[in-house]
Amino acid sequence: MDLIIRQAVEAGVTRIVPLVSDHAVTRADEQSARGGRWERIAREAREQSGAARAVTLEPAIRLDEAASRPRGGTAVFFHEERAGAEALHEILAGADGPVTVLIGPEGGLSPREAALLEAAGFRRAWLGDGVLRTETAALYALAAVGTIVRERQQWKPSREG
Repeated sequence: MDLIIRQAVEAGVTRIVPLVSDHAVTRADEQSARGGRWERIAREAREQSGAARAVTLEPAIRLDEAASRPRGGTAVFFHEERAGAEALHEILAGADGPVTVLIGPEGGLSPREAALLEAAGFRRAWLGDGVLRTETAALYALAAVGTIVRERQQWKPSREG
């Protein structure tokens, strides 16, 4: 999580919410002990990268709770299965406002969690055939989303081939 926080802040993320999912377990005492360290990591990454906006680092919550929270903008989650996934360009073509990006744990999201996220309005995207570590998937996804959002005025999505 340390590396994810550092890289996410450097990439311009303004809010990080660690999730507890079916395949990932975190203990409350670990969360409180790490909270101060995570705040320091976020602050140092923000200073190093010259990020102008503050970063909110929230306490860990269950994925079920995160799915039910109201949010504006576009919500996308990355899933290891290609079936049912949409092209990230298509998802973000009309994105207005904040983009919520959800990355699953090392064991992946459970089928129940994937269905829950889709029912809550999250759109499923796919990062490719390779199996990525969580910290790699997070940076990869944030870079892809950031690039598409920054450049979306210069490209035109096509339904061809």
